[in-house]
Amino acid sequence: MDLLDPKVDFVFKRIFGSEENKDVLLRFLNDALTESVTSISLVNPYIDKDALEDKQSVLDIKAVTAKGEQINIEIQLSNKQDMENERCIIGRNCMKNRCRKEKNTGILKRP
Repeated sequence: MDLLDPKVDFVFKRIFGSEENKDVLLRFLNDALTESVTSISLVNPYIDKDALEDKQSVLDIKAVTAKGEQINIEIQLSNKQDMENERCIIGRNCMKNRCRKEKNTGILKRP
């Protein structure tokens, strides 16, 4: 029996981005991060665009810690030429969503 390659987007998402495997994701994050993560909630990985010309962003996995910190997880195997630009677009879209959600308070909370 051949095993599926966890470096393939779909397989990576099924292993780390599903409710039934949150414990696997939690162990992965605690091995990868310097700060301990005690619990996570998986959230919608789609980042809405504001205008027709904006690029739709879809993260491999998007999670929120018990402290309310957002974690965006992407698997990237090749050194794509436009990777820096792609990270900027995703970061910008995440900030726009945070601003939109916190617009009523007038205060942008620190991530």
